[in-house]
Amino acid sequence: MSLKPWREIIVPHPDVLNGTFQQSEFAADLTMVRSGKATPEYGDAKAFYERTFITEGMGRLLSQVAQRLNGKGGEPVIQLQTAFGGGKTHTMLAVYHLATRQCALGDLMGIPALLDQVSLMDVPQAQVAVLDGVTHAPGQPWKHGQQSIRTLWGEMAWQLGKAEGYAMVKEADESGTSPGKEVLAALLSRFAPCVVLLDELVVYIRQFVESQALSGGTYDSNLSFIQSLTEAAKLVPNAVVLASLPESDNQVERSTRRFRP
Repeated sequence: MSLKPWREIIVPHPDVLNGTFQQSEFAADLTMVRSGKATPEYGDAKAFYERTFITEGMGRLLSQVAQRLNGKGGEPVIQLQTAFGGGKTHTMLAVYHLATRQCALGDLMGIPALLDQVSLMDVPQAQVAVLDGVTHAPGQPWKHGQQSIRTLWGEMAWQLGKAEGYAMVKEADESGTSPGKEVLAALLSRFAPCVVLLDELVVYIRQFVESQALSGGTYDSNLSFIQSLTEAAKLVPNAVVLASLPESDNQVERSTRRFRP
């Protein structure tokens, strides 16, 4: 028996058939999605899941996040470590849309079956903070309306709780010093269920100049923040932190070597 040609079995998406396909549209960008500037393929939860094949690994991660947001177990801190172009940002987008969806959960293709496997009926909508290492420079404050933000922790607090959230870390943001575990745990708890997505942090941190404080703090204060955040997430049963790192330890090593004594 001869096999049928693939084009008789699989119908390409309309943009391919119409010749309007642009490869640039398939470059996932968390910040563009969060700001509402992404194309529907990435910006719309239903459309995103229709085009996403949930691999075994992604399915396990989404199940962990669903359990965590329900306060029923799940890992508080998840590290995504794959090669560049290996789907870290795409996986984070899957989590983002699961947590912030404006449609029915059943409209997210593949999600109901995953929830059945872990005996969950629903996933609560959550506050999500996106800390994208390529979006901000540590020496250049940015603004949300009239509010100036200097640090990653200031940005995280604003995204989770706007002015109320920022007030909880205001002094630490203005001084460039990391808030402690207790402050961050209180922040996460106040706006839980919540998700913090840390993407391309190495790109951000390697911009710090040795022995020089910037408006975004210092190399050490940013590392202290990451450590405190992961510890704080463990204290809040319906908060989860996802962080992407390069696959190779050498890539991280090259970014941080010059800061070591």
